[in-house]
Amino acid sequence: MKDSTITLCLPGNIRFTRLASLTASKTAELFLSSMKVSKGIDDFQHAFELSVSEAFTNAARYASPSSHPQPVTISFRFEEKQLTASITDSNPAFTIEPPAPDIENYPEGGYGLLLIRSLMDTVSCRRENNTNTITMSKQPEIH
Repeated sequence: MKDSTITLCLPGNIRFTRLASLTASKTAELFLSSMKVSKGIDDFQHAFELSVSEAFTNAARYASPSSHPQPVTISFRFEEKQLTASITDSNPAFTIEPPAPDIENYPEGGYGLLLIRSLMDTVSCRRENNTNTITMSKQPEIH
């Protein structure tokens, strides 16, 4: 399944987060099944799933009112040695630099992008034509 793309378009509603998460997990599983991965299969799959889930949650949380949610598009791109996910929404622009962690107070929210950056190999954010896109890639350890 080299160099192919799977695209999923979901309503930007928080109730679809689990579907986005499960799809990311199964996509990572499918990607890994075609490779000779030496170790870290569960870690790879979990990191990929959690990152996609977090990006989708942010897109859904900041979407238009839930009565008319704007779509969120998730694209999974299989490449020879890496799996990439892109999450695109038409929400207002967001700050791409996460705040410094406030470990003392454990505030809710604001750390999703920081978490994604810590789990994935590469992460980029862009705003173009009134859309936000977060693109993230991860490579498994291959023997």
